[in-house]
Amino acid sequence: SNSKKKFWDLKPYWCQPWSIILFGTLILIFSWNLFNNIIFTSILAFLVIVWWLLFLIIVPFSYSENSEKINKSQ
Repeated sequence: SNSKKKFWDLKPYWCQPWSIILFGTLILIFSWNLFNNIIFTSILAFLVIVWWLLFLIIVPFSYSENSEKINKSQ
């Protein structure tokens, strides 16, 4: 928990969880409004979900795991 907090403290405002989620949601809303195409929007939704998984779950988890290993070795 503490290492997760440190991870997000290192990031600028445009790389915070709220901004990542907001931007991904806006991409999908604008995609649907502009193209009104379920296939195109679905492909974008898949890419946004992969992006969210990577940057909201995998990277912070990896950072916390590495921080714990470094702390244990010291």
